[in-house]
Amino acid sequence: MKRCIRAESPCGSSRPQQLCDCDESILSAMANMTSADSSASKTTCCLPSPTLTTSPSSSNRRSQVRMIHHHNFLLACLVSLAAALAVSGFSSSPAALSHLPLKGSQSQQHDRYTTTGLWVAAQDTDTAAPNPPKLSKQTDKPPKLSKQTGYYGKKKHNKKKGNYKKGKGAQYQSNGSSNKHPTSMHFVAARAFNAQLTKCNSVSELLVAFMEQTSSSPPITAATHLAGANKANSVNFSTCLHRLARFANANSGGNNNFNKNNSKKEEEVDERKQVLADPRFALIVCSMAELASGCDANVSMKEGNDVVEKWKAESNGVVGLSAVAVGDGGSSEMQQADDVLNAIASNMATSTTVATTIDKTALAQSKMSKISSPNSKNAFSSRECSNVCWALAKLRMAPPSSAFSVGRVVGVDIEGAENEGETSDDSRQFATLDEMSLDVLASSLEVRMKLFEEAKNRRLGNGGGEAGGWIPELSRLAGKVLDLIAVQMIQDYAMRNGDGKHGATFNPQEMASVLWAFAKAKRGDATLFDNVGNELMRQTESELQRGGQGPKPQELSNTIWAFATEGIRGDTQVQLVKFMADALDEGDGLFHGLQFKPQELSNTAWALATLHSKRNAGTATEAVEDDGIVRNLRWVAKALIERVDSFKPQELSNSIWAFSTVGFGYDEACGTNSHNDYVHVATNDPVGDKELVFETLEVIAENALPRLDRFKAQELNNMAWGFARLGHRSERAEKLFGGVAKELIRRTWHFKPQDVGTTLWSFATAEYFDQDAFRAGASRLNFRQIRGFKPQEMSNTLWALATAGIAPEHTRAFDITLVPASQRPTKQQVLSDPITECFAAVAGEAMRRPHEFKDQELKDVLWAFSKIGVRHPALFQKIAKHIVGRNGRGFSSFSSQGLGNTLWSFAKQAQLSLEVIDMLGDSVKLVSTGRLAVYETSCLDNGEDVIKRLFVRAAEAGMNLGLDRFTNQDLSNTVWAYSTMGMLHSGFFKQAENSVVSRLRQKRNKLKFNGQEIANILWSFATLNAQPELSTVDAISSYVAAECRGKNGVDEYSIARMFGKRQELANLAWSCAVIGRYPKELMNLLYTGLVGTSNDPEQMNKVFKDDGLQKSSIMTLYYVQVAADVEASDLRLTLPAGFPNGWGEDADHKHATDDENDLIQMSSSMLTLTVSKLQRDVSKTFDKIGFDNILEHVIDTNEIKDEYGIQLPHSPKEFLSIDIANIEKQIGIEVDGPGHFVRLIDNPGKSTAKTNLKNQFDDRGENRVNGPTILKHRLLTHLGWDIIHLPYWEYQELGGDKDKEMDYCQSLIEQSSKW
Repeated sequence: MKRCIRAESPCGSSRPQQLCDCDESILSAMANMTSADSSASKTTCCLPSPTLTTSPSSSNRRSQVRMIHHHNFLLACLVSLAAALAVSGFSSSPAALSHLPLKGSQSQQHDRYTTTGLWVAAQDTDTAAPNPPKLSKQTDKPPKLSKQTGYYGKKKHNKKKGNYKKGKGAQYQSNGSSNKHPTSMHFVAARAFNAQLTKCNSVSELLVAFMEQTSSSPPITAATHLAGANKANSVNFSTCLHRLARFANANSGGNNNFNKNNSKKEEEVDERKQVLADPRFALIVCSMAELASGCDANVSMKEGNDVVEKWKAESNGVVGLSAVAVGDGGSSEMQQADDVLNAIASNMATSTTVATTIDKTALAQSKMSKISSPNSKNAFSSRECSNVCWALAKLRMAPPSSAFSVGRVVGVDIEGAENEGETSDDSRQFATLDEMSLDVLASSLEVRMKLFEEAKNRRLGNGGGEAGGWIPELSRLAGKVLDLIAVQMIQDYAMRNGDGKHGATFNPQEMASVLWAFAKAKRGDATLFDNVGNELMRQTESELQRGGQGPKPQELSNTIWAFATEGIRGDTQVQLVKFMADALDEGDGLFHGLQFKPQELSNTAWALATLHSKRNAGTATEAVEDDGIVRNLRWVAKALIERVDSFKPQELSNSIWAFSTVGFGYDEACGTNSHNDYVHVATNDPVGDKELVFETLEVIAENALPRLDRFKAQELNNMAWGFARLGHRSERAEKLFGGVAKELIRRTWHFKPQDVGTTLWSFATAEYFDQDAFRAGASRLNFRQIRGFKPQEMSNTLWALATAGIAPEHTRAFDITLVPASQRPTKQQVLSDPITECFAAVAGEAMRRPHEFKDQELKDVLWAFSKIGVRHPALFQKIAKHIVGRNGRGFSSFSSQGLGNTLWSFAKQAQLSLEVIDMLGDSVKLVSTGRLAVYETSCLDNGEDVIKRLFVRAAEAGMNLGLDRFTNQDLSNTVWAYSTMGMLHSGFFKQAENSVVSRLRQKRNKLKFNGQEIANILWSFATLNAQPELSTVDAISSYVAAECRGKNGVDEYSIARMFGKRQELANLAWSCAVIGRYPKELMNLLYTGLVGTSNDPEQMNKVFKDDGLQKSSIMTLYYVQVAADVEASDLRLTLPAGFPNGWGEDADHKHATDDENDLIQMSSSMLTLTVSKLQRDVSKTFDKIGFDNILEHVIDTNEIKDEYGIQLPHSPKEFLSIDIANIEKQIGIEVDGPGHFVRLIDNPGKSTAKTNLKNQFDDRGENRVNGPTILKHRLLTHLGWDIIHLPYWEYQELGGDKDKEMDYCQSLIEQSSKW
């Protein structure tokens, strides 16, 4: 026996030259209609004979019956399709139909169909709702629909007052509800068929049953005639599609009922894809679409095609008022599809006549009159329309509006008057519903043609066309059907709102289902949603006035969910929020007497938060919306407290996500996190809401902890994110985070990239630092998988690791600037540590695709490297060039936080060079030390031109943004970065000074400065010699004194509450000395904070929880004491006797500080005396002209105390030095190298021709003497020294000419009055 050639038949033949007895039946049927001949050879049919065997097993008998049905169906379907081909005249080869795929039993064939499909088969998952973090799918449970018994069941509509009745508007008549239409399907037959459909329990059974029904009694079948050929009516189509969608989604990816005889591997195939790739399903959708467009079921394919072709020709190739639009989001498959409308559009190039709107209306009406049902414009009732919409959306077969624009009727309304409504510019525009119906019919016929064309190509074996080539057009057809239903609803509601006499057409359940479907399919617009939303509220008001019942909670919840999912905001959406809140308040938590289920509450909360997050600032309805959101969320919170056990994990996590997204009940006492911008919904009872949410979160934490193993990774991440963002801190919350951490460790590979990033971010924000959890999460970001992570997920992870202090084991792995290759770890060593590999992998992706990173994400990656102390010159150079290089993104879109943190990160990277120098010593590839080493390192890392341009552009962007947009921390970070790099932008610093003073003087300013911010700002101005006004120091003094004043006045304890470290106090005192302003109140406060009132070092250690003063703080106090004793002697400031003995850090506690304000490194390196080559050369030149000198003359505290009477402790300490000194005459020469100057990066001053003592501190080109140099000069002057400064570039410009060098040094020494 030869095998059957049909690829989709159970026997699966692969021999295209042979025909079986099934095909003989097809050929006979076609010969009777077309007298066509066939030369194909015949073979014995491979299908088994439909013979029943005697068996006591009822299951066996049912299996045999199904086999007979299946056998008969194959024959009937093929005969029907053959007849359609003959009647329509689409093929000259009847035998081609033997290759038409019938049911997709072969998984490989389905894969081929799937790859050619557009949205219908390629889209496997729904888009999650919120970001950050990703929520669980909100569409898992669609709106609850009534049982699909159509209108033939025994249940009758209750017509009593107060209950919604089935609408009977002219637009939504059911052919099955009566038998008035002479050609419509008989009521009894339709009812019987519907009963049969409801008994089908699988996709396969439904398809077989429907095709058997519509293929019976040839030659008139669903394949030869349109709209179901009077063998199925609207209720049957609605029932079949609804059940197909239910079964397909229930079995997709799991238990597959498509073919119960399939292998285990085939059972795992996505059943939804199988349905969409099945040609039987395509015929069902085509027939439904034709019926929905108003087509008469007695019209054959040939007649319908003739009408459509004439309509195309007579409309000069223009479909609607504009050509079919395909959005940029469409795939190449859709754009390349053989769309019949492309052929229509091609005729526009040769057409010289453009039809007017009136002509097009008349033309469409005349054509539709020839093929439409005479008694009904739309055969589908409201129930059936909603079910069809639901099914098409659930199957995800319609393309979103971003890929295929929505169709709308414009120009003429239903009464023929001009329509003034607005439409989207990218919509497909039509003149009338008739024109839309013809467009639907054209797509339906195109799908049918592609089915037959593919069968013909496969029969002939020429390989023409793609398998499943009808799928893209079928996708568009589904979109057009949805658009047609939407326009019918819009026009129907417009008509009713016009006269107010029409009753309800769609009831609330149906309206909710329609909106859910359009949101799911992403084909909604504001016009449809506003009309339906307003109608829902209108019907509710009308029913309540008559004493009836309003919509059910689920219906309103689904409606608001649909608005949020589609992102449609406006007055209607705000009124819906208010409407729900009013009803809940009035019903004391019940919605018109009904209680919300947990899923309905969580969906509503999610929708409210999502809509709020999409709101533009400054809308007129903000107050109304905020009030409605808060009132609704209060009831959600109360329900969680009362019945938390009934909430599933997804419902708990989504509710918490909603609270945190709008900041409902946010605990401000925990402070805001600089990593995220917080949003707070306006409330009239912030204290009450905070207490309510606190209680709610406590209940959730206790309830969720024992069942965390039932939470999905995404739900765990949402819950942790919500707790962290709301600032909830408690013992229960700590245990909950611990439970989530255990789940992360136990199920690491179940966590998706976003789950990892968000969960670690939550831990870090909540200050829950579980080393094992962080390492487990970071292990996911490795070189093998990093490309599957999005930029936000990578940046969140690195930010969390850095915040938690989880440092890489190999911190020098990436420092190619300073660290020799021999001292950097190998690749194997990097891979051995998951944290090091994580940082390396993220850096690689940031360098490979920086354009994909948002500003904040780039900033967070850079910040993480600098914060954790890991230098990565290649990464920073790449990002710097990406920002300010040619065609760079610039800083215009950066936030104030983004600007401040980015500059801080670059400055910190350079400052980390000092640690590398201390650790590696002479092996470091750097010649400079101290402050100059920082700038030199940055230039080596990035290039001097690039780093200067970066800081200039950032300053300009900050001024354009407005410094009022900067937080206190943003200002502090920004000015600190400039001072650390030794670069001064005068314009920016002047604006920063004005902004700081303004804030300090605002008595009700909520954004208070902390001690570190105040110290950083003034220290930066002093270091850069930015020359602030003296009144600025006075304003800081008043502010600090007021903030440090406690119940007992100002003491050590009150000061410690504002200043976390004594280093900050020392920096403030040093800054005052540099500027030369010593406010009495401030200076006394600073000394109290540094050494206390009882001069007890141990007590001060306890107050500030430290090990003593750092070395830099001690040296700072010496400077300040000398300056203040001379310049502000009336203050009578003194250091404790025996200072610094006992006050410094113990030897056991000495360590390299990570404080960026450490003045050991940043102000002077006096005790680390080094003599440069330039110093030696200058000293020799002065010797030649008779100026006796020594190098690095040191002055200790005893000399100062004894000779000058300055109040210093008795302990001798060396803390001042002079580069070149003539001790006898007390003339000192300071050879000022690059480390003594700051670089002016805006408006550099003119250079003076010659240095002299009167103008030696004037700006010279782009150079200005820095603050430490000025303070040292003043101190030495107070000690009786005549100090002359020699700028390094002036001596170098002499070019080594000895005579010029002697003349130059002679001119300097002659300026001294002591020479």
